[in-house]
Amino acid sequence: MRFSRNLRHVTLAAVLSITVCGSAFAQSSGSYPSKPIRTVIIFPPGGSADVLPRVVGQKLAERWGQPWVFENRPGAAGQIAVDAVLRFPNDGYTLLAGTSGVIAINPSLYKKLAYDPLKDLVPVALIAKTPMALIVPAAWQGTVKDLIVQSRAKPGQLNYGHSGNGTIMHLIGEMFKVTTGADLTPVPFKVSTEIITSLAGGQLQAGWVDFAFALIGTKGDHVRAIAVAGKDRTALLPEVPTVAESGFPGFDMQAWIGFFARAGTSADIIRRLNSEVRTVQAMPEVQERIRANGNEPWWTNPEDFQAFVRSEIVKWAAAVKQSGASAD
Repeated sequence: MRFSRNLRHVTLAAVLSITVCGSAFAQSSGSYPSKPIRTVIIFPPGGSADVLPRVVGQKLAERWGQPWVFENRPGAAGQIAVDAVLRFPNDGYTLLAGTSGVIAINPSLYKKLAYDPLKDLVPVALIAKTPMALIVPAAWQGTVKDLIVQSRAKPGQLNYGHSGNGTIMHLIGEMFKVTTGADLTPVPFKVSTEIITSLAGGQLQAGWVDFAFALIGTKGDHVRAIAVAGKDRTALLPEVPTVAESGFPGFDMQAWIGFFARAGTSADIIRRLNSEVRTVQAMPEVQERIRANGNEPWWTNPEDFQAFVRSEIVKWAAAVKQSGASAD
């Protein structure tokens, strides 16, 4: 009789255990999301890093019937935003809109960083890539090779503009010099519009800017784009060759943005988010809005995104070392 009673207790405990586990799995895969999702953005409102997550998040909210709440937490080169994400549970309801700067460049730029992107965060889904352009005055009709030859012939006399020491444009500019042997002196500016103005006025010979500013400059006939830093040409200006096509194979540097979650988030939730982002990215109206901001839709699965992040950290570490830039 005692054995039968104990057996019933064991059986009941097993059933309850299965029920609890089943509920947890349902929450991680089937019922997610069951409440609003918070997305922390590292920049103030207005730029691509603010607009793009909102474009994708708003469509996901429509599909899921759950609000997406966006919080701008600028400052400390993204460390404030990352810290905010790490203060919430790793349940998939708080995401970071992480950029190449915060995820891949900061680990080398800062000797003391408040987070480890590989240990504290997990990649969820890429949103878009931002091509970088080498621009020159509109009146100058040379090519990338012409610029390199002229810079070598006049050592120390030609310069290029970028948007600040340690920024992605600065690092690309320095790696361009290493790869091509160009002799160009870096000149920092506070904003990229000043680079375009200085090129048009003859104070600069070249400049590295993201494609949003390249498009502004080229449409106004102030500057001309002569190269793209990424491995592929961009549909935004398809006639502009890549640096690799200009005679320097392997050159591949560009900015990007994607969703990240706190480490330990359920793999089922990450896969669902990743799949849904892909569906949204395929929508013509979403693609149009992404490209209107000088970006291109970009997607990969979570595993490849993780491998990509690791390779990017290594790549940008080399660029930071070459530039001598430091934020500490």
